[in-house]
Amino acid sequence: MRYSQDILSAPDEELVCYCSGVSKGEIRAAMRAGAKTLAEVKAATGACTVSRCQELSPRGR
Repeated sequence: MRYSQDILSAPDEELVCYCSGVSKGEIRAAMRAGAKTLAEVKAATGACTVSRCQELSPRGR
């Protein structure tokens, strides 16, 4: 799979949280459902809860 350099132009299917397997679309859906802060997005999606994204990301960041 090819990964976008700019997450803003990435498709909704692209993973943004590799440790929890959360896609850009899941984060956008959480925001549409009312999540306004990072804490709310994390609670709604499970993103950023394992703290291994940098290690697991194919982008290395």
